[in-house]
Amino acid sequence: MPKGALLHAHLDATVNVNVLLQLALKQPAIHVCASTPINASTIATTLPVFRALPPDQFSNGPGLTEPSYIPNTWVSLRKARDIFDPELGGSRGFDEWVLAALTINPNEAYKTHSTVTKVLEYSPVIRLSLTRR
Repeated sequence: MPKGALLHAHLDATVNVNVLLQLALKQPAIHVCASTPINASTIATTLPVFRALPPDQFSNGPGLTEPSYIPNTWVSLRKARDIFDPELGGSRGFDEWVLAALTINPNEAYKTHSTVTKVLEYSPVIRLSLTRR
């Protein structure tokens, strides 16, 4: 791609986000955090952030949907998925939440967000790449 072309490429147009999630779930180093505990009132507006952590930083704290979850603390991606609140759909609900965060749908692109806003400010993948520097 020409220099700068990736600034205009959307994640869901360049990779299959379902495959990306399945690959991430196979990696024990991949962790996720959220800015608030995930529940019925926060799931639609809270986005996940992902990071690969070294083994000495692995956490065994509460899951993202537990009331005792401390905002912005890292949880193993597999654990977060396995213990995601059944009232929010359990592991399937976790997958739907993550996939929605990684995808720009037409309503977001043209009505509720400008595409640039979601990609630059809300995209967990962009945030992941920025936190690794």
